[in-house]
Amino acid sequence: MKLFVSILLFSSQLFAQAATDSKLRSRGNSFNPDIGINTLFLYQNSNRGNDANVESPNGLAVQEAELQFSADVDPYWRFISTFALHQEYDDSVTPPAREWVFEPEEAFAESMDLPFVTVKVGKFKTAFGKHNTLHTHAFPFVDAPLANQYLLGDEGLNDVGLSASALLPTSWFSEFTVQGISGRAEGLDYFGSNAANSTVMVGHFKNLWDLSDTLTFELGLSGASGKNIDEEKTNLAGADVTFKWRKNESTALIWSTEFLQRKQTRTDFKENAEGFASWIQYQFARRWWLQVRGEELTFKEQDPAALEPLPEKQKKQSILVGYIPSEFSGIRLQYDQLNDGATDDEKRVLLQFNYSIGAHPAHAY
Repeated sequence: MKLFVSILLFSSQLFAQAATDSKLRSRGNSFNPDIGINTLFLYQNSNRGNDANVESPNGLAVQEAELQFSADVDPYWRFISTFALHQEYDDSVTPPAREWVFEPEEAFAESMDLPFVTVKVGKFKTAFGKHNTLHTHAFPFVDAPLANQYLLGDEGLNDVGLSASALLPTSWFSEFTVQGISGRAEGLDYFGSNAANSTVMVGHFKNLWDLSDTLTFELGLSGASGKNIDEEKTNLAGADVTFKWRKNESTALIWSTEFLQRKQTRTDFKENAEGFASWIQYQFARRWWLQVRGEELTFKEQDPAALEPLPEKQKKQSILVGYIPSEFSGIRLQYDQLNDGATDDEKRVLLQFNYSIGAHPAHAY
């Protein structure tokens, strides 16, 4: 009996020591950030891509690779950083050059314990519209809509700044976000004031209603305003609506439409441009999606002295079939037809391979 009790006491000491060691290890590991990597491979075949020196030649390429680190700083803040690896096209030299670029896409701290408000500081995708907040691998289609590409830039409205979001006391989800950014990031040529303290203000008002157990409706309104390089005003406006219906794991339907407008006053001219995109995503089986998109972009006024003026109107239609075996991989086949005023419409086939490893944060709703 004494031997049995001694064995029990010795075993309990071992378990206690093991538990202590486990807690110490867990506490130490909590300082290691979650790491995730996403890579997109893209094959293109277009009637305008037969020349190897154009910006998007035919063939297989790395569309983008993202490396993300995220961790809680302490009980009050968390930190997220995303770095992107991609090629940049430089047509200022002959022949045009392509360089691999590894640069920060986002790097910001976000509050977790402030009452009523969430504060964000750093470099981030602003809360302007719906599509602008998405990373490339989370795009509904292989590419961004024309309005986002031309009116917000290749990198979107993404800049260093300060953000505050507050949930309003309503019976539905209602969030108001106000952000101040520098307006001098790469690609934001429509802002770019030379004044050091100049700030571009961004506002977003998001509302979400549950219409039933299976159907939700989202409405968003966005605006941005700041000075441009001529110290005149540039204004952005946007609106988006989204219906989401999910019957079960194998059947769902999403319909989303987004409108964007950009107006700017410059020393020698005024610009007035707007565009919209509307798309439907239908999940007809557990791993299969069928999608269609229609979009239009119009430049009512632009710089008359531009060396390469943009087409006054562009129209584009896309159809996509996606096979998504899991949240970590996907294969999507997309066909585009673009009418931009050229003699022949562009007809393009895109085949995208999407792979993620490591931590995989949830996508924005």
